[in-house]
Amino acid sequence: MRSKMFTLAGAAALALGACTVQEDKDKAAAPEVAESGGVAREAMEAEEPEGPPVTPMPAATVIQSQPGPDGSQVDLLSVKVTGDILTVTLRCSSQEKHNRESLRVAQISVIDDATSQRIGVLKDNEGGAMVSNLNRSSNSDYDTMGVDCTSKPGVMWAKFAAPPATSKTVSINFPNIAPFDGIAVQR
Repeated sequence: MRSKMFTLAGAAALALGACTVQEDKDKAAAPEVAESGGVAREAMEAEEPEGPPVTPMPAATVIQSQPGPDGSQVDLLSVKVTGDILTVTLRCSSQEKHNRESLRVAQISVIDDATSQRIGVLKDNEGGAMVSNLNRSSNSDYDTMGVDCTSKPGVMWAKFAAPPATSKTVSINFPNIAPFDGIAVQR
């Protein structure tokens, strides 16, 4: 009888121990209740990112800055030829909270400094100008490029036919922005 009692007591202790272990596991897996408001939130384990860590992009190097519309500043970031296309990339910023402009695409150009030839914005197969934020009108002479010069800088770009390889510099003209003269072309 005594051995049965010890066996029953041992089994009961083992069962209680198992319940305590299971209870601890349940507490660890149970949602935590936030102190503010009693909202249940599941505890999230930090997951290791797959692959190498992401390296942030370096700050853009400004080639030249010019005054823009309504007290804004326009920074020339890149003038690069890829294949037969020259891409000009700019950044516009302003101390004003809202400073949005519409620039007529027909007035945007690059001038080949070696030949003084004016190069207009390229057009795609549908006749749309190859610029950022294109706003088309019924007459392509009045198409505009939307520019957002707010306190958070906006990036804009335009594509042109590349000048010949013998042309080392270009001058870049956007309406309402002072010209960027004698800019070296990256090839």
